[in-house]
Amino acid sequence: MARRPVAVRRAITFIDDHAHEDISAADIAATARTTIRAVQHAFRRHLGTTPMEYLRQARLQHAHQELLAADPTTGATVTEIAARWGFFHPGRFAHHYRTAYGCPPYDWQRGGPTTVAGDSRTSPAQGPRHNYLVRLRGGSTRPEL
Repeated sequence: MARRPVAVRRAITFIDDHAHEDISAADIAATARTTIRAVQHAFRRHLGTTPMEYLRQARLQHAHQELLAADPTTGATVTEIAARWGFFHPGRFAHHYRTAYGCPPYDWQRGGPTTVAGDSRTSPAQGPRHNYLVRLRGGSTRPEL
């Protein structure tokens, strides 16, 4: 595997260290010591994504870890945790979370999703998953989109 360019490494480090802050593509480019267009091109070429998408995924991962560690009896809410990580629209957060982890974010505060027999998912900490069958409240199953 080819080594990533220094600008990409700088940008990744900056994003990982400052994901909780309000940062822009210009901030990322300045840290990488390059232009916005150049850092976008480098991310697409070496990571297959954009700097802002990488930032969103980093924030989503932090929010996910915080949800796993949250104690609902203390009054922590999905909305508060999402907002802390820069997701101010609950519906968009829920969409991104469901796409990445295969269930709505509030499922983890209820002890995790109910899965279909034979589904090998054992822990949300295993990482993003797509297209699994999830048991609905009525007992039927459907594929997640």
